[in-house]
Amino acid sequence: MRKKKFTKSFDTPNPIPTQSINSAISQMQHGMLYRYGHSTDDSEASKLEHAFAQYTGHKYVIGVNSCGSAMFVALKAMDIQPGEGVFTNAFTFTAVPSSIIHANATPIYIECNSQYIIDLTHFETQIAANPNVNIFILSHMRGHIAQLDKIKALCDKHNIRLIEDCAHGLGKRWTNDKKETHQFVGHHCEIACYSTQSHKILNAGEGGFIATNDAALAAYCILAVGSYEGLYKKHLARPMDDALFEKIKFDVPNFSLRMNNLTAAILRPQIALIDERIASYKEKYQRIILHLSSNMHINIPSPIDNTENLGDSLQFNLVNFNEAELLSFTTKAKSNGVAIQIFGRNQNARDFRNWQYSFEQAPTCTQTASIIDYACDLRLPIDFTLEDIDLISEIIKHTLNEVKKENLNTACA
Repeated sequence: MRKKKFTKSFDTPNPIPTQSINSAISQMQHGMLYRYGHSTDDSEASKLEHAFAQYTGHKYVIGVNSCGSAMFVALKAMDIQPGEGVFTNAFTFTAVPSSIIHANATPIYIECNSQYIIDLTHFETQIAANPNVNIFILSHMRGHIAQLDKIKALCDKHNIRLIEDCAHGLGKRWTNDKKETHQFVGHHCEIACYSTQSHKILNAGEGGFIATNDAALAAYCILAVGSYEGLYKKHLARPMDDALFEKIKFDVPNFSLRMNNLTAAILRPQIALIDERIASYKEKYQRIILHLSSNMHINIPSPIDNTENLGDSLQFNLVNFNEAELLSFTTKAKSNGVAIQIFGRNQNARDFRNWQYSFEQAPTCTQTASIIDYACDLRLPIDFTLEDIDLISEIIKHTLNEVKKENLNTACA
């Protein structure tokens, strides 16, 4: 029996709620989109930062125009110097190494393992080979959370300052190895960076946050993002010691990376929806795992014991597939409406070999290359139903079997 074709788009973003739309219209009607245009400290941007801080548990939050900008400012706050190295994942999105290049520094890549997280053994090797590197941007790529307690211990041991790229980490919980705490990801580091791009849990098209518990870092970031003169006083989620700002404000460049009130108006009502959206994602993710995890042609890595996957996307590796079979699989799946990307193919921006702006000679990351060359990426938009997930799973399984059967018939001919 021929399978049905899937007809919904895999590029569908999280919907903008009515309250966000009304708030955005209100902002446009009075026209004060500049975050510092209000005579008081209750601008939409300032109120959003306060709400976001309350959700994540950070003391200080600064809204910015992108997560890439957040990482750039975090590096500047840590006094990165021209030409210095910064450790980061070999498997991540191009915005991460780009932020390092933007800061006039040099990315030093760490291999990923089969769970799509950094390989701790290779991290230790890179630390030994680069003893002068003292900053690490750890990317939680596609929401796969690394061994944070062990990474933090290594960073502390070698005086490495940690930044967490939480573009895919918002709302993800972490339980330490002693099972004593259950907090959000983004608290092992000095600075956590978040994204509100369309395909994230919070959707404003673009945007992001810097979050920290360090008052001095927060003061620098507020000034660097675009606060000048005495405008830092209009932030609600800031250190209230004005002396921190006054001491450094003439020494900090203004990079003009502010979030505006229109973006903030779209985002603030969505804070209350984070947990609801996470629950919806998890239900569908668990459903597709139930369908696909036993398939002999697929390897779906389990998360480490300290955390779990939220499920706004699914990553899996094809098992015992060659390049021709890989191409056949993705082509046939697409013809039936299921859009699957391969991380290591077709100029994908998550393939380190395409980050040629960041190196003169391609890094030797053979382990990462061997994984991403057959790693499949499948978005699971929030508007998909459980019935949609069932059909997507059916198409994937049918296509896998069809490709392997064709290959067997060819071999026997």
